[in-house]
Amino acid sequence: MGKISVLRPRSADIHPILMLLTSHRMDCCMLCLRCLERFTDLGRFKRIYILANAVSENHRAILARFAARHDNAIIRDCLPRGLVPAVNTAQNEILAAHIRDVIVKLDEDVFVTPNWLDHLIEGYRHHAHRDDVVLATPLIPVSPPGRHVLNRFLTVSYPSERHMYVGPPVEENWVYHRWMWEKVLREDLVETWLAERPALYNYLDYVTINCVIYDRRLIERVHPFPVRPIRGLPTTDELAINRALLDGNLRVAVLGRSVVHHYSFSPCEEYLRGHIPMDEVWRYTEGLRAQPAATEVERPAPLRPALKVLTSGALHRVIRA
Repeated sequence: MGKISVLRPRSADIHPILMLLTSHRMDCCMLCLRCLERFTDLGRFKRIYILANAVSENHRAILARFAARHDNAIIRDCLPRGLVPAVNTAQNEILAAHIRDVIVKLDEDVFVTPNWLDHLIEGYRHHAHRDDVVLATPLIPVSPPGRHVLNRFLTVSYPSERHMYVGPPVEENWVYHRWMWEKVLREDLVETWLAERPALYNYLDYVTINCVIYDRRLIERVHPFPVRPIRGLPTTDELAINRALLDGNLRVAVLGRSVVHHYSFSPCEEYLRGHIPMDEVWRYTEGLRAQPAATEVERPAPLRPALKVLTSGALHRVIRA
């Protein structure tokens, strides 16, 4: 019998659409754009849509300078302030126009890292033939999925600090926000995690959409996003996506070896800014250096030293060579 092979698109042939959502966190947006330009070949995107939701004049000037540097960038002004109806209306129009494209959605307080897009596209490509895994997302420590994936690592690595990373949901857990950022900035948590050679993918049945990649397999389930409150139906894009995951028994692939940073959820932002200022986060991202993107192939386990047996009279000792 002939062998059945699953055809997947080549990574180099995938040119996604980027939707970047920004509103009131101008300093976060500045760092977001800085990281995008440092760590991304932005020409890889077919289009870059910046959804500017009731931004200030200074904020818009920053966006305009970014768009002027990139021919594929377009600013969409979304008024009034809020996801519903302004931002969701813009998203609906973009998704309708790009139903056959791959979509990357990014929030203004997400700071990408070296090779993030290569990893994200590879994660998408790896699952593009599957009907049950319809999104991929990097590992984002300050997010519910990130906290879930890191659970065993945190338990083993920081057993005496368990009270710092368990408790209320991440979205409202200001203790976890501060603790995680201190570990990332000052104790090399990301490097320690990656040195453990974590699994390529973890699969969850829910997602936080700070940084995600998807295509029409999901779009056709959620489009259009709500543009007015309707009793009994989701009121945000994230709720709509998670409802679709639940109803369709679908899953999300969390990339174990690609870490992207989310600054904070709004309930914790004021507290976090008082302890982890944006300047410190900026210096951390400036210290990141691009490395060749890792492939999906598992690296071989390191060779362990050979064992030698030394004899002395009737005694035997085993030592490592």
